[in-house]
Amino acid sequence: MASVRKSACSSSRLIPLLLMCLTVAVIIAPAWAENHCSEHRYEHSLNTHHLQFTKEIPDREYGVLKQFKSLHCCGKGYRSIEWFKNNKPHPWSKDVSSFIVYPEAANQTIYSPRLEENDIGNYSCILRNETHAIKHEIELRLQDKLDNPMPTFRPKDLMVSVGESARFYCEAFVGNLYLPDATNEIVWSQMFDDHPHNVSDSMQVNVTREEGQIIGSYLSIPNIQAHHYGRYRCQIVSGNSAQKLNLSVLLSPVQVTAITDTQLSVLVYVMATLLLVLVVLFAWICRTVQQRTSSKKDNRCSAQFIANNEHENV
Repeated sequence: MASVRKSACSSSRLIPLLLMCLTVAVIIAPAWAENHCSEHRYEHSLNTHHLQFTKEIPDREYGVLKQFKSLHCCGKGYRSIEWFKNNKPHPWSKDVSSFIVYPEAANQTIYSPRLEENDIGNYSCILRNETHAIKHEIELRLQDKLDNPMPTFRPKDLMVSVGESARFYCEAFVGNLYLPDATNEIVWSQMFDDHPHNVSDSMQVNVTREEGQIIGSYLSIPNIQAHHYGRYRCQIVSGNSAQKLNLSVLLSPVQVTAITDTQLSVLVYVMATLLLVLVVLFAWICRTVQQRTSSKKDNRCSAQFIANNEHENV
């Protein structure tokens, strides 16, 4: 009898403890997402205030069933942010999506404490100010045990002049690690003849989110020189798989746009027309001046002739 009472007592104490842990987890989980939009922002966004996205935003996201998941739309210069799922505006009923807006992140983040199957779909965010609006779309897929890393953000090709800065970003969903000694790895390399080399005069910063389920890396080159131009590779290795994910990107110099034959013909025609107009205008001015000069000479001669006649008559 005593053991039954002891078991009941333990159970009564355990239930509130579990509820407390669950509540703490729900409160803390959004806090991980709160700082996402304030970290690693574009340098040019720090001192500007117009409507813009402030960092790279994935086009595709993956989540694990019954685990925390967040989506982000990082921006500034907006008066409002609207979230949609499959073109249905937030707030959503449970049968549409369990995601809710996180106000502490200025509505830039939505999250679900426990991802459900009906959360899968196409999400979009629209940032608006008084005159403009910008939009970004994110496809959310369900993923459990992975065989290979899944790309969530592919780096974008850049054209940059010598002396300017460049920044690349790559990201992939690698899921939870199932082996105790397994690790994830992400490395940037500059490719020469399909062989990887260290990137000189650069800085690589690796980041994680969703408790390490998503890993990413920033490659920053503060002062572009001629030897920096070429192809780069972001290689992501998951501890769950021997398969490597390679994401390539190209850094090119700014090219001077060549004038096409049609544009050249139009330019020649415009210049010839302008020259003809100037010639006609110059001829008209010269003729007008000459006529005025001749008229003044005739007037002086007439006046002299009249004066001479009057003198003779006297």
